[in-house]
Amino acid sequence: MDRWNRAGIDAILCPTIPFNTVKNGSFKHVGYTGVFNVLDYSCLSFPTGLTVDKAVDRIEELYQPLGSDCEAINGDYDAETMHGLPISLQLVARRLEEEKVLAMGKQVLEALRS
Repeated sequence: MDRWNRAGIDAILCPTIPFNTVKNGSFKHVGYTGVFNVLDYSCLSFPTGLTVDKAVDRIEELYQPLGSDCEAINGDYDAETMHGLPISLQLVARRLEEEKVLAMGKQVLEALRS
């Protein structure tokens, strides 16, 4: 938090999960959201208006997983199945800044639409 304060950052824009969605019942990874929930930070998860394009959002042939978690998560991704599904992000602000994160989320969505 000290580093965040020194940098003057209002929020962090980051992924909600490693990819847009998972097959029903197979969600395993909370690494992108869990830490903020435990710290009680104000978060907003939202669809960006963008969708998966199987021609662009495919796994690179040279991809090398960083560990077993990466390998398992990557193994769940199927560009063909995910094609056309929405892509989401999350905006993370400090504790007790729910109104602020909602206002910033509105600005991010307006920027994505323009």
